[in-house]
Amino acid sequence: MVSPLPDFEIPPVVEVAISLQFTPLELHASHFGLLWQRFRSEGYARTEDHGPLEPAIEQFGSTQQPQIGVRLQTFDDAPPLPRVWFLNDQQNELIQVQRDRIIVNWRQGAQSEPYLRYANIIKRHRASLLVLAQFVQAEKLGEIVPMQCEITYVNHLLAGAGWTRHGDLDSVVTTWRNQYSDSYLPAPEDVRFLARYRMNDEQGEPRGRLHVTVHPAFRTVDKQPIIVMKLTARGTPRSASEADAYALFDREHEWIVRGFTSITTKGMHSVWRRKDGD
Repeated sequence: MVSPLPDFEIPPVVEVAISLQFTPLELHASHFGLLWQRFRSEGYARTEDHGPLEPAIEQFGSTQQPQIGVRLQTFDDAPPLPRVWFLNDQQNELIQVQRDRIIVNWRQGAQSEPYLRYANIIKRHRASLLVLAQFVQAEKLGEIVPMQCEITYVNHLLAGAGWTRHGDLDSVVTTWRNQYSDSYLPAPEDVRFLARYRMNDEQGEPRGRLHVTVHPAFRTVDKQPIIVMKLTARGTPRSASEADAYALFDREHEWIVRGFTSITTKGMHSVWRRKDGD
């Protein structure tokens, strides 16, 4: 029997991004305005232009690193297409679209809205992908063929509950210990690290990776110390079908939730009021 996912009554999540990377579409700058008409009717009335994200593909074998693509540009090339953001009025929900990717974000706004929960965000991703797919079909821009599924959770762990200074990382993270071979070094001023974990399937074959980064920061609104923990799960679906892509998203969400629980201390679980179930 599979145990229920851990859950926290006061989750420290401040941002979630669910990204589907696919083979590039025949998308041009003129299409973004037409696409906005569709997303605007869904409540995303604002737009912003940003630079495109490079493709990232998890590789296994000799390189052991995610492959980050590089787009070479010659003097005859047109400028790279932007990544367009479609935002709601509160600017706490957005859809990002570029030629080879659609990302749906939730982020905590100025009013400190409660975490929207994965079930709601993935539902909005499905709805947004449907809007894009219908537009692509109507405009004959190609076909959406999934290549990589990626979920990112950003957590802000606030000082004053379980820890007080950035050097107290051992009170927050299970994989860090303030233990030394002698007494020469004092307690660290702060700590940052990156860890990677393979995500294997039921047959033990690698399907993707969970990336965990931790670094010190200060909260913008009041300059209180925070520890920023970012967890990104990225992998390749079993096939190019939409069903397999969303099955992998669910699996990645489980890795993030269980991974976050494993890498944080029981003391912090008490602060966040851990409970079982979703």
